[in-house]
Amino acid sequence: MKLRTSSILAIAAITLVTLFASAVQSAQSGLAYHEVSRIVIGQAAPAPGSFATDFQAAVNAQRAVSGGGTHGGLFGSIMNAVDTAKNAMNVFKTGTALTQYYLSGWRRSDDVGAQTATIDKPQQQQLIYLDLAKHTYRLQTGGFGYSGARPPEERMRNPSGQPAQPGSGRLDVTASVQSLGPLTIDNVPTTGYRSVFSMRETQSSGSCADGSFQVSTTEYLSPYLEPRVASGGAAVPRRSTLRPEMMALKPGCRPTIVMHASGGRVPSGRLAMWSLVTISGDAPSAQGPMSGGFSVLTERGNIRALSAADKGLFEIPAGFTQTQ
Repeated sequence: MKLRTSSILAIAAITLVTLFASAVQSAQSGLAYHEVSRIVIGQAAPAPGSFATDFQAAVNAQRAVSGGGTHGGLFGSIMNAVDTAKNAMNVFKTGTALTQYYLSGWRRSDDVGAQTATIDKPQQQQLIYLDLAKHTYRLQTGGFGYSGARPPEERMRNPSGQPAQPGSGRLDVTASVQSLGPLTIDNVPTTGYRSVFSMRETQSSGSCADGSFQVSTTEYLSPYLEPRVASGGAAVPRRSTLRPEMMALKPGCRPTIVMHASGGRVPSGRLAMWSLVTISGDAPSAQGPMSGGFSVLTERGNIRALSAADKGLFEIPAGFTQTQ
């Protein structure tokens, strides 16, 4: 049996990713990386490969907002307000740039442009807010975490408590997974996947209504384990028994559900170097059919390992003054 050159290269790439993953798992104790997230509306679908440019653009936009106005006088204050609005819109376009640190169940998140940081230490029940520009901090202590309580499905779907009206129809639920193959992002080998979860309601009557809803996720997963934050002793939420396809329906709507599934599974517990989550849907209205959607793009880069020697990152820096 002969293998094509492309097949050999693909097998070699997957082998390298596997070896890289083994090395990462044996060495990984903590993790730090840069991250930029933004909402994408009405634009062509972005592609991986522009992390450094996108991250710097987000940092520049955030600094412009946090820098304040530079114009003086009465008309200057108006110009400052206009500049603030423009800068805020620019931040919306470029997104938010963060530096994330994870170690021993702790998390530190730095807003690079605003020069602030939040340190979450659940085991110690501490939240520390740092102003890196003013060298001040604010400490919040107490119980944090989940209560573990889950309200019943019907109460969540019908918070008003009004009597539910019966309805029926056909609900087609489709779940699919497609492998996109290997791709190196910011010097990290990844494997790509595209998963789609969609629902379409037809033949509706009563409280049911025709319409559709879809979530598609394109992500490139790294060999790094996805960092976790400790629970801090709070009750861990029980695995939900709620059915997502039912939560999207009006109270009393009980359609016939038809399931469709294809493809394999997306590996769990892996840090995504790049992900694009797109939510879209359509539904009837008094003005006619309405549809819309948006995407959330998350890019990561500059990954490095953390160790016990980096615990100082999660402490209040020397010389910082406490504020209320």
